[in-house]
Amino acid sequence: MAQILAYDPDPEMQWEAVTSMGHDVASFSDAGETVDYAQSNKVDIALLVGTEGVDMIKPLREISPNFKVVVFCDAPEIMEVRRALRWAPCSVLFKPIVKEELDACLKRALLKGKSTIKGSLNL
Repeated sequence: MAQILAYDPDPEMQWEAVTSMGHDVASFSDAGETVDYAQSNKVDIALLVGTEGVDMIKPLREISPNFKVVVFCDAPEIMEVRRALRWAPCSVLFKPIVKEELDACLKRALLKGKSTIKGSLNL
């Protein structure tokens, strides 16, 4: 389906939920490697985690102003969310991530690129 670039500073982060949806995922825990990959490879959407992920939006948008970004935040890190919103990501999802919400978010980003903000409830 989509070429996904995933960044999480935690090197143990696994992205099986995204690959199980049929997407190809290139995952990184180093910000420099992430941006380098985006410069030389086709990427449909970037999944970026935390403050370091928000900091990466600017260099990704320098590569392409229309770079589609989904930011994962720890609720209630409101300052992190505010910083992310300045860069107009496709979505901001709060942890814990619900697979169905992530799937819907990725589909919206691929089809329309519309901005949405979703909070998740772990019910």
